[in-house]
Amino acid sequence: MESKLIAIYFPQFHNIPENDEWWGKNFTDWDLVKSAKPKFHGHNQPRIPLDEVYYNPCKKEVLAKQINQAKDFGIGGFMFYHYWFDGRLILEKPLEVFLKNPDLDIPFCLSWANNSWTRQWKANNEFLLEQKHLTERSLWEKHFYYLLPFFKDKRAIKIDNKVIFVINTPEIIKKAAKMFALWNELAQQNGIDGIYFIASKHYDYINYSFLENYNAILKVHPREANNSNKNPYAHKVLKMKWFRLLPESLQNRLRQWRLKYKGLTLIDSIKIWEHILSNAYVNDYPEYNLDVFEAIYFDWDNTARYGKRATVYTNLTKEQKHTALKQLLDKTKQKSCPYIFFNAWNEWSEGTYLEPDKKDGFENLELIKFLF
Repeated sequence: MESKLIAIYFPQFHNIPENDEWWGKNFTDWDLVKSAKPKFHGHNQPRIPLDEVYYNPCKKEVLAKQINQAKDFGIGGFMFYHYWFDGRLILEKPLEVFLKNPDLDIPFCLSWANNSWTRQWKANNEFLLEQKHLTERSLWEKHFYYLLPFFKDKRAIKIDNKVIFVINTPEIIKKAAKMFALWNELAQQNGIDGIYFIASKHYDYINYSFLENYNAILKVHPREANNSNKNPYAHKVLKMKWFRLLPESLQNRLRQWRLKYKGLTLIDSIKIWEHILSNAYVNDYPEYNLDVFEAIYFDWDNTARYGKRATVYTNLTKEQKHTALKQLLDKTKQKSCPYIFFNAWNEWSEGTYLEPDKKDGFENLELIKFLF
């Protein structure tokens, strides 16, 4: 089986009224990217797109260019972030433009980014948009029927003839068993065999009984590797399991306190990749029969968001990237896993992207094309 690479697609590069209110008129993440400053000698900031075009993904021609470029370099699909807050949509326009234009022909799936929004970038725990996960059946139905056209689209990626749906923070979904049962029932009523639910994993789960409702886990790196209790190099604070047991509001307060006193953090990508490879496709919760997927990275640097409090994963050479990806791809084939995910296609504000830039050009895409 030939494994395909699915790149995560980040849509926050267009104006929305909410960001105008919270961050200033006409704000997009491009403002963060452009204003980033280097924090040490040789620091690769700001990140500049190769053609210096700070695009708007709501435009069909932008999506068409990205899709053609991705396909030309061996990308097998996009995983678009989807934002839904108890009936309220946000940042939905790029995805809706994609849906309305079937000639934008690339396989896709959706990942529900179901976290609350705060001013965390500024070490402030103020809620901008709170995710309450209300449990009214009417809201579950409304959410499902919004997603139904995406689920029925011929470009939708399926496993076992079920449409993939990824949930970014699965442990905070309330009454997931009932919600998923309803969605599967509605799916079958609408001509879909069912939904293949994937739980994103960014750290070790504490109470993980919710996994009985899922088909698979997606380990999203580098965070998952850096936060793992199995990784001897992981930051001690990040390995404190009790933190994940606290209410979301208290977690946000503690993050705010930590960020106020946190300086620049440098993390060795070679050690992170050592852990990724040693733990690749391992199900850390064997009591549940779960498929395991890996979402890998080449680079990560969120200086654009966090400034002097940023986390920077050290750069890998072209040869190191090739070796790491080749070794993971070999493991993927051994497991007959159909997909590898990549973090990300265009997360410029966190310095993790495959799109070409001024410094490295098409280097990362060329590596992908060579191996896929």
